[in-house]
Amino acid sequence: MDKNRIYRVVMNFIAPVHIGEKEKLYNITRVFAHSDTLMSGIINAYSLLYGKDETDKLLEEFLKGTAPFEVSSTMPYVNLQYFMPVPLGLNMEEYKNRGIINAEHQKELKKIKFVREKDLFEGFQSKYKPVGSFLIPQNEFENDNKKSFSLGRTKERARVFIDRQTSSSNIYYFSHFEFEKESGLWFYLKINNEKVENKVKAAIRLLGDEGLGGDRTCGLGSFKVDFKDDVPEFKNIQSGYYMSLSIINPKDEDEIKSVVFYEILTRSGYIYSKAGLGIKRKTVSVFGEGTVFSNKIQGRVVDVTPEKFSSHRVYCFGLAFLVPLPEGVMLFGC
Repeated sequence: MDKNRIYRVVMNFIAPVHIGEKEKLYNITRVFAHSDTLMSGIINAYSLLYGKDETDKLLEEFLKGTAPFEVSSTMPYVNLQYFMPVPLGLNMEEYKNRGIINAEHQKELKKIKFVREKDLFEGFQSKYKPVGSFLIPQNEFENDNKKSFSLGRTKERARVFIDRQTSSSNIYYFSHFEFEKESGLWFYLKINNEKVENKVKAAIRLLGDEGLGGDRTCGLGSFKVDFKDDVPEFKNIQSGYYMSLSIINPKDEDEIKSVVFYEILTRSGYIYSKAGLGIKRKTVSVFGEGTVFSNKIQGRVVDVTPEKFSSHRVYCFGLAFLVPLPEGVMLFGC
């Protein structure tokens, strides 16, 4: 029985996190995990809890196009305010000209990467000011008791590599991101089949114990999880434009033709499973978060199993998690 229940999953990190930008680049960390990385972590945790046969049945549903659950990419929350990516093609200059965004310099507009979920879905009904990569209400600056506004900071740890043959040592640096108190990441979880709801939630809790990202054996990436049902009522709203909150690999040419504004990302990396540590998977191109479409699309799961790897199939989840943009949101040329 379909339930279509949507949760806001809040990840309160109790340890720093390292999310790799590129293979073997340890001194660079991203702050956010794409939906394919998050889904990979959930599926692996699901396998640890329920075994290979149950996991194969779950994957079969995704491959048939009847996803039992869906996830967005992770997004930031700061001071318990929830943010999401700026829609690509959003006409910031027009918002500035109309006095909605108070920015002194053009470069401030270009830095904006995230807006509050509430502001986007309500069509920006207030006055705003850029703070780094975030757009927040102007009145946050007028409050004498305002809190500092920071997601966190990147730090580096010195590591030592010792050659097994010569015993020579080399220092290298490993980056990680530390979140501020009351800041962290969150994502949408949509349950399409209520039979798997409790199992998926258990897998996400286990993922929090196991950790998200790299260097988990050193304690990085652990988080506490909270499932909230305070999501906006957007799931049945029709719109002229839809924004992606996940990475997407289109399933056919019609889906590609519906793209209005986009960014293309390359997804690669190593296999993470009990059978495939340290083996590179195939590379795939996807549309990034914030991509705007003129129609609802589904995306697809891509087989990225490398040649000569036969232990199991390896997939990249390029399924679309779309939200409708409200009428009146100003896009370039629209």
